[in-house]
Amino acid sequence: MNAPVPEASQLIYGEDITLNDVAKINAFLAERASRSVKAERGSDERQVARSLRAVQSHLVNELEHGLQFTNLPKVSFDLLEGLQVQIRSAWNALWAMSSPWQSHPGYDAQRWRHVKFWNADDEVHRQALLAEIFDRKEVDRRLPE
Repeated sequence: MNAPVPEASQLIYGEDITLNDVAKINAFLAERASRSVKAERGSDERQVARSLRAVQSHLVNELEHGLQFTNLPKVSFDLLEGLQVQIRSAWNALWAMSSPWQSHPGYDAQRWRHVKFWNADDEVHRQALLAEIFDRKEVDRRLPE
Protein backbone atom coordinates (compact mmCIF):
# COMPACT_ATOMS: atom_id res chain seq x y z
CA MET A 1 0.00 0.00 0.00
CA ASN A 2 2.58 2.55 1.06
CA ALA A 3 5.36 1.09 -1.08
CA PRO A 4 8.73 2.83 -1.00
CA VAL A 5 8.79 5.69 -3.48
CA PRO A 6 12.05 6.88 -5.02
CA GLU A 7 12.84 10.25 -3.43
CA ALA A 8 13.29 11.98 -6.78
CA SER A 9 9.80 11.01 -8.00
CA GLN A 10 6.89 13.41 -7.99
CA LEU A 11 4.27 13.00 -5.29
CA ILE A 12 0.92 12.71 -7.02
CA TYR A 13 -1.32 10.55 -4.82
CA GLY A 14 -1.86 10.04 -1.12
CA GLU A 15 -0.38 6.57 -1.35
CA ASP A 16 2.91 8.21 -2.43
CA ILE A 17 3.35 10.03 0.90
CA THR A 18 6.13 8.51 2.99
CA LEU A 19 7.28 8.94 6.57
CA ASN A 20 10.41 10.50 5.09
CA ASP A 21 8.25 13.16 3.37
CA VAL A 22 6.58 13.91 6.69
CA ALA A 23 9.91 14.17 8.51
CA LYS A 24 11.39 16.49 5.88
CA ILE A 25 8.44 18.88 5.64
CA ASN A 26 8.23 18.90 9.45
CA ALA A 27 11.92 19.84 9.76
CA PHE A 28 11.52 22.52 7.08
CA LEU A 29 8.58 24.11 8.92
CA ALA A 30 10.25 23.79 12.32
CA GLU A 31 13.25 25.69 11.04
CA ARG A 32 11.02 28.51 9.74
CA ALA A 33 9.05 28.74 13.00
CA SER A 34 12.10 28.61 15.27
CA ARG A 35 12.89 32.27 14.65
CA SER A 36 9.45 33.48 15.75
CA VAL A 37 9.36 31.21 18.80
CA LYS A 38 12.34 33.20 20.13
CA ALA A 39 10.38 36.47 19.91
CA GLU A 40 9.51 38.39 23.07
CA ARG A 41 7.47 36.36 25.54
CA GLY A 42 3.76 37.15 25.22
CA SER A 43 4.15 38.88 21.86
CA ASP A 44 1.71 38.13 19.07
CA GLU A 45 4.58 36.87 16.90
CA ARG A 46 5.57 34.32 19.52
CA GLN A 47 1.97 33.24 20.14
CA VAL A 48 1.34 32.76 16.41
CA ALA A 49 4.51 30.67 16.15
CA ARG A 50 3.44 28.53 19.11
CA SER A 51 0.00 28.07 17.62
CA LEU A 52 1.41 27.01 14.26
CA ARG A 53 3.83 24.60 15.93
CA ALA A 54 0.94 23.01 17.83
CA VAL A 55 -1.03 22.51 14.61
CA GLN A 56 2.07 21.23 12.85
CA SER A 57 2.75 18.73 15.64
CA HIS A 58 -0.85 17.47 15.51
CA LEU A 59 -0.73 17.03 11.72
CA VAL A 60 2.62 15.23 11.84
CA ASN A 61 1.29 12.84 14.49
CA GLU A 62 -1.84 12.17 12.40
CA LEU A 63 0.33 11.39 9.38
CA GLU A 64 2.81 9.19 11.23
CA HIS A 65 0.10 7.11 12.87
CA GLY A 66 -2.02 6.91 9.72
CA LEU A 67 0.89 5.85 7.52
CA GLN A 68 1.89 3.13 9.98
CA PHE A 69 -1.64 1.68 10.03
CA THR A 70 -1.98 1.58 6.24
CA ASN A 71 0.90 -0.90 6.17
CA LEU A 72 -0.79 -3.41 8.47
CA PRO A 73 -1.81 -6.60 6.63
CA LYS A 74 -5.31 -7.01 8.11
CA VAL A 75 -7.00 -3.62 8.04
CA SER A 76 -10.70 -3.51 7.24
CA PHE A 77 -11.80 -1.67 4.11
CA ASP A 78 -13.72 0.93 6.15
CA LEU A 79 -10.77 1.62 8.44
CA LEU A 80 -8.40 1.81 5.49
CA GLU A 81 -10.69 4.23 3.67
CA GLY A 82 -10.89 6.41 6.79
CA LEU A 83 -7.11 6.36 7.19
CA GLN A 84 -6.67 7.39 3.58
CA VAL A 85 -8.93 10.41 4.09
CA GLN A 86 -7.10 11.25 7.33
CA ILE A 87 -3.71 11.04 5.67
CA ARG A 88 -4.72 13.15 2.67
CA SER A 89 -6.36 15.74 4.89
CA ALA A 90 -3.43 16.02 7.30
CA TRP A 91 -0.91 16.08 4.44
CA ASN A 92 -2.79 18.81 2.57
CA ALA A 93 -3.01 20.93 5.73
CA LEU A 94 0.74 20.49 6.34
CA TRP A 95 1.40 21.31 2.69
CA ALA A 96 -0.76 24.46 3.03
CA MET A 97 1.40 25.55 5.96
CA SER A 98 4.57 25.12 3.89
CA SER A 99 3.29 26.40 0.53
CA PRO A 100 4.14 30.08 1.16
CA TRP A 101 7.81 29.01 0.89
CA GLN A 102 7.44 27.34 -2.53
CA SER A 103 10.10 29.61 -4.01
CA HIS A 104 12.54 28.90 -1.14
CA PRO A 105 15.57 26.84 -2.22
CA GLY A 106 14.91 24.25 0.53
CA TYR A 107 11.33 23.64 -0.57
CA ASP A 108 10.82 20.25 -2.25
CA ALA A 109 8.37 21.13 -5.03
CA GLN A 110 8.47 17.56 -6.39
CA ARG A 111 7.29 15.96 -3.14
CA TRP A 112 5.47 18.68 -1.20
CA ARG A 113 2.32 18.93 -3.25
CA HIS A 114 -1.42 19.02 -2.71
CA VAL A 115 -3.01 15.60 -3.23
CA LYS A 116 -6.62 15.09 -4.31
CA PHE A 117 -6.81 11.32 -4.61
CA TRP A 118 -5.43 8.28 -2.79
CA ASN A 119 -4.28 6.53 -5.98
CA ALA A 120 -5.00 6.32 -9.72
CA ASP A 121 -8.01 4.01 -9.20
CA ASP A 122 -9.51 6.48 -6.70
CA GLU A 123 -9.03 9.31 -9.22
CA VAL A 124 -10.80 7.39 -12.01
CA HIS A 125 -13.63 6.36 -9.67
CA ARG A 126 -14.21 9.89 -8.34
CA GLN A 127 -14.08 11.43 -11.80
CA ALA A 128 -16.65 8.89 -13.01
CA LEU A 129 -18.91 9.79 -10.07
CA LEU A 130 -18.58 13.49 -10.85
CA ALA A 131 -19.36 12.86 -14.52
CA GLU A 132 -22.44 10.87 -13.54
CA ILE A 133 -23.65 13.65 -11.24
CA PHE A 134 -23.02 16.26 -13.92
CA ASP A 135 -24.90 14.16 -16.49
CA ARG A 136 -27.88 13.79 -14.12
CA LYS A 137 -27.99 17.54 -13.54
CA GLU A 138 -27.88 18.18 -17.29
CA VAL A 139 -30.79 15.79 -17.83
CA ASP A 140 -32.76 17.37 -14.96
CA ARG A 141 -32.16 20.82 -16.40
CA ARG A 142 -33.49 19.80 -19.79
CA LEU A 143 -36.68 18.21 -18.47
CA PRO A 144 -39.78 20.39 -18.94
CA GLU A 145 -41.25 21.78 -15.76
